[in-house]
Amino acid sequence: MTDVNNALTSDKDITLNYWTWRTDIEQPLIDSFQKAYPHIKVNVTSTGAAADHYTKFQNVIKAGKDIPDVVQLEYDYLPQFAVTGALLNFSDPTIEKDMGSLYNTAAWQSSHVAEGLYGTPFDQGPEIMFVRHDVLDKYNIKVPTTWDEFEQAGIALHKADPNKYMSFIDTTDVRYMMQIVRDSGAIPWKVNGVENVQLDMTSDKVKQAVNFIQKLIDEDVLEPVANKSDEYNRGFAEGRWGVQFDGCWKGTSFSKQQPQLAGGKLEPYLTPSWGDGSGQHLVGEIGGSMIAVTSATAKEKQAAAIAFANYLCSNKDSVKTIEDAGSVFLAAKSFQDDPTQADVVDKYFGMKANKVYFEAASLLSKGWSVLPFNSQYATKYKDIIVPAMKKGGDLNAAFAQWQTSLETYAKDQGFKVSIGS
Repeated sequence: MTDVNNALTSDKDITLNYWTWRTDIEQPLIDSFQKAYPHIKVNVTSTGAAADHYTKFQNVIKAGKDIPDVVQLEYDYLPQFAVTGALLNFSDPTIEKDMGSLYNTAAWQSSHVAEGLYGTPFDQGPEIMFVRHDVLDKYNIKVPTTWDEFEQAGIALHKADPNKYMSFIDTTDVRYMMQIVRDSGAIPWKVNGVENVQLDMTSDKVKQAVNFIQKLIDEDVLEPVANKSDEYNRGFAEGRWGVQFDGCWKGTSFSKQQPQLAGGKLEPYLTPSWGDGSGQHLVGEIGGSMIAVTSATAKEKQAAAIAFANYLCSNKDSVKTIEDAGSVFLAAKSFQDDPTQADVVDKYFGMKANKVYFEAASLLSKGWSVLPFNSQYATKYKDIIVPAMKKGGDLNAAFAQWQTSLETYAKDQGFKVSIGS
């Protein structure tokens, strides 16, 4: 930690190259950092959409040149880059103690793979149920608090208007379906260290959750749709779905893209609790990101790179800038422990949105891990699961096929794989 602190007071000029898809909110923080520490220049590359960002980063890693010193990554993408050696492990007892104390515990842990620390947590994405009051109120349908209520509300909505569904299930991004599994408390895999993977995607508990998803599709409660597609855009404009599940960060997107729903027509709620609600209420996570340092960073620049990442995520000026903009749900404790934040009335929603987000973050399920071959997992979701995601489909059979495919791939990549609990 001493080297990191010294890098900020050094008289040696350093240039860092930083890749991000969020220059819209991060540029003021970067400007502030450079003003405070003029000897550290930061060249920023805006990589476009998140999907393009990962493709570009993977390409330079593969080519072994033009690799940035610092890069923004969603937590879901951390393991695959960490285990392949693309990122710098800067875990150190003093960094773990001093820097770790600045962040939400779960977010800090999400910046680790095994015992390695690869970045500082920027934001979190606890899953939220965004409710379309303009849709549900029209049919006198109450906001569901359990998945059983969600099912019955969806059946009633579709019966009242066959063109409407309670929600959609994304056919392009695996995280949306798997958060339903996560809400149930099922654990479809475990990752131990950097090479041991235990796949358990056909356990009784996973089967129960997957059967429920299939049932919701069969009952016209959930509609399989590609998020962000033309079909999705038309459907949202038409009010085809009563609710939308997404990370809490989606609230900012709605405020910019759907101004006509301001003032109470759209409102964030906790996701339903599993079954009839008698068990523990568990919440999943969609998105959330960290600022990582790459292993290609020259040794003489590493401490400055770590200091820059930590500044973006936890410096009081950075936190204040993000707070004022209301852009993201920060992982910094100075934000989450500020009691006034829960009482801030969101101008778009017309209610205390942060209060819902704070509660959702407190309910994040434990024991969920990210596979170290996330890209393959996501690709095979589209190849194997999505074709079965239809009325009359057999998602559990598809899950078994998915597991076999991932087992074969993982073993070919040198991972040690076991099946079952």
